[in-house]
Amino acid sequence: MIYISIYAIVGVLVIARGPIYLPDSYTFVDMAFNHSPAYCAFFKIFTSIFGEYFEFPVVITQYLIIAFGIHFFVKTLKRLFHIHKVGVLIIQLICLAPCVYVHNLGSAILSEAIAYPIFLTLFALALKLFVEENLKCLYEISILLFVLILTRGQFLALIPVLILIVGYIIFKKRSFVNHFYFLAILIVIPILTSFTERVYNKIVFGHFENNAMNYVHFIASPFYIANESDINLFTNDDERAYFNLIYSSLKEAKLTRNQNISIGQDDYLFYQYNFPEICNRRIYDLGLDYYEARGLNFIEQNIALNTLCSKMIGPLIKQNFKTWLKVFSKNLTNSFGSSKQMLFFFVLLFYGLFNLIQSNKNIYKFIVLTSLFMFANNTLIALVIHSIKRYIFYFDWVIFATFIILLNEIFKNQKLSES
Repeated sequence: MIYISIYAIVGVLVIARGPIYLPDSYTFVDMAFNHSPAYCAFFKIFTSIFGEYFEFPVVITQYLIIAFGIHFFVKTLKRLFHIHKVGVLIIQLICLAPCVYVHNLGSAILSEAIAYPIFLTLFALALKLFVEENLKCLYEISILLFVLILTRGQFLALIPVLILIVGYIIFKKRSFVNHFYFLAILIVIPILTSFTERVYNKIVFGHFENNAMNYVHFIASPFYIANESDINLFTNDDERAYFNLIYSSLKEAKLTRNQNISIGQDDYLFYQYNFPEICNRRIYDLGLDYYEARGLNFIEQNIALNTLCSKMIGPLIKQNFKTWLKVFSKNLTNSFGSSKQMLFFFVLLFYGLFNLIQSNKNIYKFIVLTSLFMFANNTLIALVIHSIKRYIFYFDWVIFATFIILLNEIFKNQKLSES
C-alpha cells in the first residue's frame, strides 16, 4: 500500500506543478522537422482529441506511463533478487526523483518524459532475458527498443550490448543454428527505425529522409578544435565556403579551442558551456542561412546541411585526431561525473565480468548489464554531442540499486551461513 501511496503523492505534485515548457518543447508542439517521430505522434494524439486543452491530459498520461515503467522495473528487481521492502522503497523513490527534481519529467513537454519509463521497462526485460536465458523475451524487447529509438535516437547504443548478451546466451546453449534469427532481429531494428522515420517525414513533410541533425551535432567538436589552415582539407566549393563561414564566426566570437587554451580555460568545460553557441547558433543557423541564400526551403536546407557536414567530419577529425580524442575523452569522463566515478564503473564492470565467468549469479549479470548499457549510451553521447545530464540521467539509479542488491545478497548469505 505504501508503494501506491508514493506514486499518488508524486502524481499530485506533478499535476499541481502543471506543464513545463522548455525551448525544445515548442518544436514538439509544432511537430517540427528533425524531432522524435514517436513523441510528436504521441503529442499529436492529445492535441487532436483535446484541442487547446491538451496540456493536463498530456501531463497525466506521461506520469501514468512513468509510474508503470518504474513499477515494472522495481517489481522485476524485487522478483529476481528478493530485495527487502526497504530496499524496494528506496529504489522506487530514486527512480521517481526525476519526476519532481531537476528534470521534472512528469510535467516537462519533452521526449524524455516517455523515453525514461520505456527504457526502465526495456532494461527490466533485458535483465530477465539475461538471468533466465529466455530468448523469447527478445520479442518484447525489440518492440520497446523500436519505439525507444524513434523517441530518443541515442538508444541505438543499446543494440551492440543486446547483441553481446544474446550471443552469449546462444553460445551457452550451443544452438546458433536454431537461434541465429534472434541476432538478426536486433540487427534489423536500426534499418526498421530508419525506414519508419523516413516514412513519417514523407507523410508529414513530404521528404523521404531521415532526421537531419545527426551530423550537425557530430561536427561541433571537430569545428571547435579546428585550425584556420584546415580549409585546405577541402576542395569542394561548398565545403570550403561553409568551413570559412563557420570558422570565421567561431573565431570572431572567441569560441575556438585554441583561443581558450591560450588564456588557460579548460577546453572541454568551455565546449560544454558554449555548445549551443557553437552548434546551434553557428554550425546550424549559419548553415541554414547559407542554403537559404541558394533558394532552398527550410527542410531542404536541413537535408543539404546535414549531407555537407557528413562529408566534412572525417577529414577534420583525421587532421586533428589527437586533440579530438582528448576532447572526446573529457566528454566521456564528464558523462560519468568525474574520472573517479568513471574508474569506479570500469572496476564495477570488470568485477561483474570476472565473477560472471566464475559463477552464474544474477547479481553479476545485473552489474554487467547496467555497466555495459551505461558505457554504450555515454560513449555515443560523448561522440556526438556534449554530455549534459539531459542525455545521461537514465542511469542515475544504478549506483544505488547496485549497492542495495549487493547488500541484500550479503544479508541473505549471512542468514544462510547462520542457519
